[in-house]
Amino acid sequence: MKSVHVSQIKANLNNINLIDIRESIEFSALPKLSIAKHIPMDTLVQNPEMFLEKEKCYYLICRSGARTSNVTQYLSHLGYNVVNVEGGMLEYYNG
Repeated sequence: MKSVHVSQIKANLNNINLIDIRESIEFSALPKLSIAKHIPMDTLVQNPEMFLEKEKCYYLICRSGARTSNVTQYLSHLGYNVVNVEGGMLEYYNG
């Protein structure tokens, strides 16, 4: 599984495909990155082919990085090129 710490992508956000997998209520109530596409975790896991192309690379972010770790592992197993963003939104804003 590929991973990168959130501090390593901060300067490059405009050049990556960033997906925020937090649930809708969490996404709307907490700080978010305007550059990130919001796809709730359950929706992405149930229908990855609707949102992802196997030829492209996607970076997955959540609140802390725990959920994206599991989702990244699952999607990688299906053949998608996904990267777990360690630290998540908490470390993006606090780090």
